[in-house]
Amino acid sequence: MKFIKYLKERWITYTFIGCALLFSAIIYKLDKSFNISTSNANYIIAGWSLMFIAFVVIDYWIFNYRIEKFEKYCTLNASSEDFDEFAYPVDKEYARLVHNLAVEYEKYKADTYTKASEELEFITKWLHDVKVPISAARLVLEHYEDDIPRNLYQSIDREMFSIEEWVQRVFYEIKSNSLYDDYKISRINSKKLMANALKGYLNLLSYKKINISFIGEAYDILTDEKWSGYILSQIISNAVKYTPIGGTIVISTEKDGDETTISIKNSGKGILREDMGQIFNKGYTSSENRDGMKSTGYGLYLSKKLSDMLGHRLSAESKYGEYAIFKLTFIENETMHHVTKM
Repeated sequence: MKFIKYLKERWITYTFIGCALLFSAIIYKLDKSFNISTSNANYIIAGWSLMFIAFVVIDYWIFNYRIEKFEKYCTLNASSEDFDEFAYPVDKEYARLVHNLAVEYEKYKADTYTKASEELEFITKWLHDVKVPISAARLVLEHYEDDIPRNLYQSIDREMFSIEEWVQRVFYEIKSNSLYDDYKISRINSKKLMANALKGYLNLLSYKKINISFIGEAYDILTDEKWSGYILSQIISNAVKYTPIGGTIVISTEKDGDETTISIKNSGKGILREDMGQIFNKGYTSSENRDGMKSTGYGLYLSKKLSDMLGHRLSAESKYGEYAIFKLTFIENETMHHVTKM
């Protein structure tokens, strides 16, 4: 504890001592019959001064010792009931209060963990269970494809795909909290990674008559195929959503040293300049309603979160009114591949 803080804590004591000394000095000056030699007065003042200094030093040392001991108790064994190690009654009372708080906190933490585990188990089971009726509904839709008007079929198919995408997003958000227990870093061809990410969007690309083209060569990159594939699928989803009918999406791959970058550029309105610094924020949506599309602002947030965890770099640039580009850069010496889970 700093000395100034110590004085603030002990101000009553030193105010009393100061008043006592001042009272003695006033009596000495006013009482003419009070006889004492100058040398004796000096000895008394010197003695008082030395005792006062000794008192301050010793009291300050004891006060710091008590604080350090109490901090150590709070840090190491606040859950124990060993209060006899404190010599001062007030310290024992404080230790007892801290102990009770620590016990209550541990109980609260255990209850919270149990409830969270039960909720997580329920949500995980629901995610797996809901896939069954979704798959069944899609099979029914495909079975009656010829009997349903084309526009109606496409509309239902889009909504079905949105449901599947959101179920998958919830699943990956839950799994992201334990990503370090569920990853496998290996080398994978960038063309294969991109092709797998595109599979689920072929129908949407066809419905919107979007032209898609590829630029650059295929490179082997170091990453986790599942997690990186999901990041790319979210970028593609965003590109398809905001590319107008008949628009274009260009996917390019380039390598620079130990960095390999996959860029996904889509035509369209792009992103407002004031939105650029916030597009990866959780729950952030555009300052304007682009093409009437509903957006929760969660897909890009989750993609950024996962790319950072994997040691990759996700960035974006745009020219409003023309295009938007999202770049996923795989940095080999920063990819978390020190321990590869099998």
